[in-house]
Amino acid sequence: MELRHLRYFAAVAEDLHFGRAALRLGVSQPPLSQQIRALEEELGVRLFERSSRKVALTEPGKLFLEEARATLAQADRAVDVAKRAARGDFGKLAIGFNPSAPFVPEVAKAIFDFRQLYPEVKIELLELSAGAQVAALAAGELDISFLRSPTQPILPPGIAATRILDERLIVAMRSDHHLARKQSLSFSDLHREGMIFYARDQRNSFATQLLDMLRETGVEPVIVQDVREISTLFGLVAAGLGITVLAESLCALQPARLTYRPLRGKKALSSMWILSAAEGEALAARQFLEIIKPGDRGRDDQCLAGLV
Repeated sequence: MELRHLRYFAAVAEDLHFGRAALRLGVSQPPLSQQIRALEEELGVRLFERSSRKVALTEPGKLFLEEARATLAQADRAVDVAKRAARGDFGKLAIGFNPSAPFVPEVAKAIFDFRQLYPEVKIELLELSAGAQVAALAAGELDISFLRSPTQPILPPGIAATRILDERLIVAMRSDHHLARKQSLSFSDLHREGMIFYARDQRNSFATQLLDMLRETGVEPVIVQDVREISTLFGLVAAGLGITVLAESLCALQPARLTYRPLRGKKALSSMWILSAAEGEALAARQFLEIIKPGDRGRDDQCLAGLV
C-alpha cells in the first residue's frame, strides 16, 4: 500500500463518483478504478458498493476513510516539517556569552530579532568564561558565543572570530569620590586607587585583560575585592569600597549613588566578538550571523550622556 492509494481512495470517497475523482486527481478513470480494486484486494475488504447509478462507502470503508485521512494529514505534516527544517524554521541554537553581553544593545536586538524570525528554533543561552566558550565551541556544544577581548582572540583551528563593536571603557564610582570631580579620566588617574575586579580567576577574562592593560600603562591598582556577580560589583562600589572599570553598556544599569566617567586613550576600549565555526556551521548559526551586524560604538556617548 502506498500513499497514492490512500489519496485515490479518499478522493473517490469524498466525491462518490469515479469520474469526478479522476478529474480532480488528474488521472484517467480506468486506472483509478484499477487502483481502488487493488487496494480492496490487498486489504481483503470491500470499501465501496458500486452500481450503475451510484457509488457508496461500505461500513468498513467509512472507518477506513477516517484513518486514511489521518495518515494523509500526518504525511503532509511530515513533508511540511522537513521543508521548514531545511529553511531553518526548527532546530536549536546554543549561544555562549559573557556576563555583560545581554546588556549590549546590538546583542540583545539580534537575539530578539532571531526569535521573531524563527520562533520555533529553541535558543539555549549559557553564561561561560572565555576559555569555556572556546572549549564548548570546539566540542560542538555551542553554535556561537559572545566574548570580550581588546584584541582579536587567539583561537584553535576551526573557530572564527568577528568583531561586532568597540565600547568605551568607563570608571564607575560613588558620586562623592574624589575622581568624580573630573569630566574624564586617564589610566594614570587609577594608579594606587582601590578597585573592585570582576571574576579575575579566569584566564582571558575581561578582568585579567583589564589588569594587563593597566600595567602596560604603568598603573598598579590596589585590588580591594574580586566578585563573581555584577550586582555585587555595583553594590560594593556603591558602598564606597572602591571604584571599578567596565564596558559602557553596563552603565545602562545605573545603580543609585554611582557616577560614570569615561577613560581617555586609544586603549580604553573593549571589543565584543562573536565566535562561530569557521566553516560548516549549523544553519541556525548562519541565520543568526546574518542578523547581527558588526559596528562601532566606541565613542557615541549614548550611555554616558547626562551622567558626567
